[in-house]
Amino acid sequence: MIQTNMESTPLLERKDEGDKSKLGNLLKANVVFLVFHLAVNIRNPLVTQYVYQRYYDEEFDNSTNTLNQTSKCYVNESDPGYLLQERVQEKTSDFQTILTAIGSSLAVISCMFLGAYSDYLGRRFLFIVPLIGESIRYASVTIVIYWNLDLRYMYIGEVFEGITGGYNGVILASYAYTADNTPPKNSRTIGIAVIDFTTYLAAAASSASTGYFIKDTGFLYPSVTTLSIMLLSVLFVIFLLPETINTDRRSQYPSPVKAVKNVFGFYFSKDFGPKRGLFWLILASYFLSMFCGAGVSTVQYLFQLNLPFCWGPELIGYFNMAMCLGMQLLGIPVIKLLHLCTSDPVIGIITAFIQAGAYVLIGLASTDFMLFSFVVPNGVASPFPPTVRAIMSRMAPPEMQGSLFAGIGLVNIISGTVGITAFNEIYNATVEMLRGFAFFRLCGIRVLVRSDSIGVPVCISPRG
Repeated sequence: MIQTNMESTPLLERKDEGDKSKLGNLLKANVVFLVFHLAVNIRNPLVTQYVYQRYYDEEFDNSTNTLNQTSKCYVNESDPGYLLQERVQEKTSDFQTILTAIGSSLAVISCMFLGAYSDYLGRRFLFIVPLIGESIRYASVTIVIYWNLDLRYMYIGEVFEGITGGYNGVILASYAYTADNTPPKNSRTIGIAVIDFTTYLAAAASSASTGYFIKDTGFLYPSVTTLSIMLLSVLFVIFLLPETINTDRRSQYPSPVKAVKNVFGFYFSKDFGPKRGLFWLILASYFLSMFCGAGVSTVQYLFQLNLPFCWGPELIGYFNMAMCLGMQLLGIPVIKLLHLCTSDPVIGIITAFIQAGAYVLIGLASTDFMLFSFVVPNGVASPFPPTVRAIMSRMAPPEMQGSLFAGIGLVNIISGTVGITAFNEIYNATVEMLRGFAFFRLCGIRVLVRSDSIGVPVCISPRG
């Protein structure tokens, strides 16, 4: 009787299912992620430019100096407006640093527990909580803009974002959900890469229009739009996204201490044996990579708004669109092409070198053409983060993907906080001497990432 039941069980069918990606689920997750990032990629330049404009108005309205021109980009260093312009940049940079520190310090704890418990409570839970926090954050910005309140009221939204995991929580949910629906092969690398490139697609779709949106309507309507889109992503998760965690696990969720051990066990537990060293090495490379990415994100806007470019919202939008299209159109083909002849670790090494060269190019830029030429090498280098995440995901057990990406989420938060703070300060210190200096530092760190990656074995089996 037992033998008959075993023979009647479709083992081969179940094995085939485990070796195939669940494309329907992946498509729905990418729809949610696309909508989410449409909101994110309108909000980020909106907030930077709004804060910059508020400080600009404050400094120039309070100035008793007689300004020699009406342009918003002062060229002559002896002009009183030039000094005020430098002060506006520094104030904007400092305010963004504070916003990041508030949200990120709280998200370190919330993302760790969200990821660990999502292995038991489900991935929909992991999506909904941070999306609600992001909606509150976006609402706070809209309220500040509508009533022209003190900018410090934005801190309230950052607190809610941090408590609920916010942006990093949604990223964590997306990677864990993708890992649930892909086998531990090259297809997982592609699946995780598609999540990243959905980000670029959303940014490309919104960047150019955002510049005109801000110019034609001001800051309020774009802010209301971001809030509406964010609420739409919450509805999509509730009504569209299937759960991937079995219901029988929901009564087995661990104690908080056990949840923390699950997150850090990859690096400290003896159960992972020699893999612990690999986890540490890959995590170090990933930390440095995200440190660079976060650092460049805000500095780049300040770099474009002022000398020698003096860009307005429209041109910033076009640049963002070109950069994101470059990553979207070049990233996945580069991965597919290199998979024909090499492995994920080698892809990471190659793309780290290319990214370093791209940062040198943008640091030396003195014309619009030089700045736009950054788009191509940056797009070719975009596969580095997804390949690193895929390597770690394949090394981790399938029932611990949430815990793994919780740890990766912590690295995102810490590296982002440190990166934004460090490079804002570097930019402030060097803005009068060499504006592109921060990008040269990014280049050096990228080369260091490549050196770390050399120690990663180039042949890792699908199961780690």
